[in-house]
Amino acid sequence: MIRFASTNAIKLEEARALLGEIEPIALDLPEIQSVDPSVVVRHKLAGIADLGLDGPVLVEDTALVVDAWDGLPGALVKWFVETWGPAGLARRTLAAGGAGGALAVSAVGVLDRGRTGLWTGALRGRIVAPRGELGGWTSIFEVDGHGRTLAELAFDERLAVTMRRAPLLEARAWLLDRARSA
Repeated sequence: MIRFASTNAIKLEEARALLGEIEPIALDLPEIQSVDPSVVVRHKLAGIADLGLDGPVLVEDTALVVDAWDGLPGALVKWFVETWGPAGLARRTLAAGGAGGALAVSAVGVLDRGRTGLWTGALRGRIVAPRGELGGWTSIFEVDGHGRTLAELAFDERLAVTMRRAPLLEARAWLLDRARSA
């Protein structure tokens, strides 16, 4: 059984679909503030290791990198959405000029029996006015080549393109390899 240090419904739904049975665990871990989700994930993994949990424990962090903002908000996107809301974030992004290009990035890390792995994935798109009801910033991120936001895509469509797909599948392969060699 893989434990997932998250209570985010979107992340849990995608992880369950790609990895099978997942047990969400709520951990009160200090979260380092960085625009780079890999830095955040490494810090979370170190905190989990300090707790002495038997593995495997999976963590994930997401970033939204707006082309016109030189890497912002990155992994700080949660705070931008909480402060401005998705519509405010979209309005400010589009006011910055350009086509609203952005990159959605996911960093996935696993701690298993004292060893860690970290993988990243990305999805290209653009910032648009909110469409859809999924939550977070998904309603303002239109996936390149789809003409719809992540929030507008049906679950199977979203699962096929999500920035979490590749790193979650790489984490699964790493865990399976470790299980075979144990």
